[in-house]
Amino acid sequence: MRNLLVGFAVCVAATGVRAQSPADYVGPFTTQALYTMCSENDAVSREKCDLYLQGLLYGLNTARSMQEHGTPVCLPKMRPEEARARVLQLIDATTGRNPSTNKDGGDWMAFMGVASGNLCKK
Repeated sequence: MRNLLVGFAVCVAATGVRAQSPADYVGPFTTQALYTMCSENDAVSREKCDLYLQGLLYGLNTARSMQEHGTPVCLPKMRPEEARARVLQLIDATTGRNPSTNKDGGDWMAFMGVASGNLCKK
């Protein structure tokens, strides 16, 4: 479950919204941090909450779909920086370093970048 949550955080991070500092994505993501982010009334906090939840929902739905199709993803331990590098590498390779030419959703590209090579062994 923890690895699945890391994947969701990657989806959120890949959306392009930057936290106030990179330290926001390092270390434990506490219940208090989630509550604060989602209960604040300022636009930045609300957007971060919405994007986090959007990534979480996308990740859960994608994981379910992959499981149903017999191709579940088993992520190794991966830090956000490693996931970021993998996502950018996939986008660069797929688009010839011209991401504006790709019509896939950013959430899908982030998922594929992280999941690539990490299908569960049968």
